[in-house]
Amino acid sequence: MRKLLFFACIAIVCVSFQSNAQTFKFGHINFTEIWSLMPELDSVKVQLERTEKDLQAIINEVAAEAERKYNEFQENQDKWSPVVKESKQAELIELNRRAQTQQQNAQARMQQEQQRLLEPVQKKLKDAVDKVAKANNFTYIFDISSGSPVYVNETQSTDIGALVKKELGITK
Repeated sequence: MRKLLFFACIAIVCVSFQSNAQTFKFGHINFTEIWSLMPELDSVKVQLERTEKDLQAIINEVAAEAERKYNEFQENQDKWSPVVKESKQAELIELNRRAQTQQQNAQARMQQEQQRLLEPVQKKLKDAVDKVAKANNFTYIFDISSGSPVYVNETQSTDIGALVKKELGITK
C-alpha cells in the first residue's frame, strides 16, 4: 500500500511539472537582408541625395566667397594700409571659421535627416517582425545578420524571413 501511495505521489508530481513546463518557439531572421529589400529605401536615398546637394551648395557658396576674398587680399595687400590689411586678414579668418562651422552643421544636418527618414522604415520592419512573431507564437526571434548568435539549430528555430517579406509585401 505504501508503495502504491508513493508511486501515486510521484505520478502527481510529474504531471504537475509537465503541465507547468513551457515550450519555447524560436525563430531567426536576417534583418539586414530584409532591410536591403525594402522599397522605401529608394525614396530615402533620393531624398538624402537632394538634401546633400542642397547643403553642398551652401558650403560651396561660403567657400567661393572665401576664395574671392582671399584672391582680393592677395592682389591688393601691397596697396592697403596696415590697418586695412589687418581688417581684411581678420575677415578672412572669420570666413574660414564660418566655412568650417557650415561644414560641421551640414554633416550634423545630414545625420539628422538620415535618422528622420530611416526611422519609419525601421519601425515598419520591426512591426512586421513583431506581427509575424506574435501570429506564429514565437518566444524569441534572433537577428542572425548581427553576428550575435554563434549557432542556430535550423530544426529548432524557424527562419521567419519569408513570412516577414510577405507581411511587408516584398516579392524578391
